[in-house]
Amino acid sequence: MSDRKSKPRCVMLFEESIKSKYTRKNYDMHLKQFRMFAGISSNKDLLVMTQNKLQVLVEDYLVYLRHTANPNSIPSQFQGIRHFCIMNRMRIDWDIIRRMFPQRQKSHALRSYTTREIREMLSNAKSVRDRALLYFLTSTGARIGVFDHPLLTGHLQKMSMGCNAVRLYAGEIDEYWAFLTPQASRALDIYHDLRRHKGEIFSENTPIFATRATAPRQLGWSGARSAIYRIVSKSDTFRSMQCNRYDVQTNHGFRKRFNTILKLDNSVNYNIAEKLMGHKNGLDGVYFVPTLEELFAEFRKVMHRLEI
Repeated sequence: MSDRKSKPRCVMLFEESIKSKYTRKNYDMHLKQFRMFAGISSNKDLLVMTQNKLQVLVEDYLVYLRHTANPNSIPSQFQGIRHFCIMNRMRIDWDIIRRMFPQRQKSHALRSYTTREIREMLSNAKSVRDRALLYFLTSTGARIGVFDHPLLTGHLQKMSMGCNAVRLYAGEIDEYWAFLTPQASRALDIYHDLRRHKGEIFSENTPIFATRATAPRQLGWSGARSAIYRIVSKSDTFRSMQCNRYDVQTNHGFRKRFNTILKLDNSVNYNIAEKLMGHKNGLDGVYFVPTLEELFAEFRKVMHRLEI
């Protein structure tokens, strides 16, 4: 409560109106980059600007980005700025800004990681935790943003064949079940046994993945992303640059592999494949509610292909 009181009201309104921690971090980053361009140190300094000065500043920032950033990424970089302005009743003619957005470019086909590439990553992952993290992402196809939501050992459930079920986004509207292959489950057991050996006491509220601090906390989105980036950077011989972008997204490459394996197997029920991806899938997402065992039965059909 004291932390909330110490924040300027403009920041409090901005942050409290954003539901997702992942979105909040992105919007904070957008706003910070805009302030750096403008030479402004505080969000409060934006409030005292005249409407005309702020409009010109946002337009100049857009012109700057048109010469320095990927055209397809520019609209998203204004989302945080726009949200801050709306929540603080700062009038900007956003129609003018939208008309200035550059034409989108055709995106080069972004592929998924191959099994061979992930094996190379595993050989370069020096810690037990990072290996378990790689196996977790390849087996679940989870978004990297899931690490900013509770991910606790109480959300794990033993399944047959040496597998585990894991409840992602537990207790939230986006909650869904994913599964760990026997390989991923073993890697996670080895990691947890190491933590127990070091004296950590496990309960249902123990994080599945923890920081390496003296008093471990749940590994967040930023920490997970940094860990994957370090591993991929050591294994970067397989990625190529296309229009200032790699042909495989650092984190999303695992999710694309998972989705491709699911969708290429015609024996997998399409609606359940969408459930395993955490997709809403229209009305079927509301009325089609398979059991945990029914989800697992479809996962088992591709389990051998998901293993590394």
